[in-house]
Amino acid sequence: MIDFELSKDQIACNEKARVFVLENIASFVQKLEEDLDFRLELFKLMSREGYFQLALPQDGKPKDSIAYLLALKEFARIDAGISVAMTVSNMVSEIIYDVGTPTQKKQYLGENVKNNGAPFSFALTEHQAGSDAKKIQTKATREGNNYIIHGEKKYITNADVATVTVVMAKLNDDEDPNITAFLIDKGLPGFSIIKKENKLGLLTANLVGFKCDCCRIPEAQRLGAEGEGFKLALKALDSGRLGVAAQALGIAESAFEAARKFSMEREQFGAPIAKQQAIAFKLADMQVKLSAGELLLFKAAWRKDKGLPYTLEASEAKLYCSEAANQIADEALQIHGGCGYTKDFLVEKYFRDARVTTIYEGTSEIQRLVISREILKKL
Repeated sequence: MIDFELSKDQIACNEKARVFVLENIASFVQKLEEDLDFRLELFKLMSREGYFQLALPQDGKPKDSIAYLLALKEFARIDAGISVAMTVSNMVSEIIYDVGTPTQKKQYLGENVKNNGAPFSFALTEHQAGSDAKKIQTKATREGNNYIIHGEKKYITNADVATVTVVMAKLNDDEDPNITAFLIDKGLPGFSIIKKENKLGLLTANLVGFKCDCCRIPEAQRLGAEGEGFKLALKALDSGRLGVAAQALGIAESAFEAARKFSMEREQFGAPIAKQQAIAFKLADMQVKLSAGELLLFKAAWRKDKGLPYTLEASEAKLYCSEAANQIADEALQIHGGCGYTKDFLVEKYFRDARVTTIYEGTSEIQRLVISREILKKL
């Protein structure tokens, strides 16, 4: 039986997130973009409220990915950059919850982290390793009970402010490089930020490059078994793609609402432009895309919580929602006309923030590759 009704817990989670973002983010977006210390205080508050571990089981209940994604969408509606910190932190929290040792879980998922937390970070991408993640060059060499890590990562979200960063490194130079995951704490000797990117959008999410120069990592900081890192990365990316789909929907919903409001207020030729068929049909198409995207997202989340394979469904949701968000933001800006091209209207921010959703956590081209491989398995 298919039930499209949200549970009381899911509705409550959504409403709590809506109130939180209205009280703590909506009026402070510009300050959050410009003042990192102010943003770090918000991250601490988000951590205390459990938003960096919302994808984990709550209060003895099973995982509820739909509740988490609804909350994430509320954050993205107000500021997608802040929602990125929430997505990545939950993605890392899930990895630690699934494969971490009891000590690692206590250290990174315990109440002390919630009370004093900063976002987590996930480092896979390198200069020559984007879509082809197996081409990473960061290397871990074992020395007794330690690993020595050397290499550089690129385009890593919030690695300069994160409590801990999951770093993927290879153990050898063979065709199968035995990629392994490591937990690197903030302030570790040899870990340094080498570049902060100046981005088009998502201005409240730092994007940095960093270097590991002979970082000494105890064996206890290895996450999962040796050679298990690539499998963990793929699993994390499935989860992360649901997060990006929710982010994209949040941006798209705000762009749609802005366009609908503007078109009802803006008059030309003696009537609101929303009454013109050209505009009304644009709004109708936006609404259909939003509804379709939500269904794809919730289907994938449902399969995830049931323990069913959801790689195909995650890529479907990520592909559709990210491309729909770009289309909706573009049309919303068009409906605003010249006004939309100015910073007096938020639609230009939605337009900028939406653009990257077809790029990170796997480009649209990679999503189509994943989808095509999955459907061809069934032949």
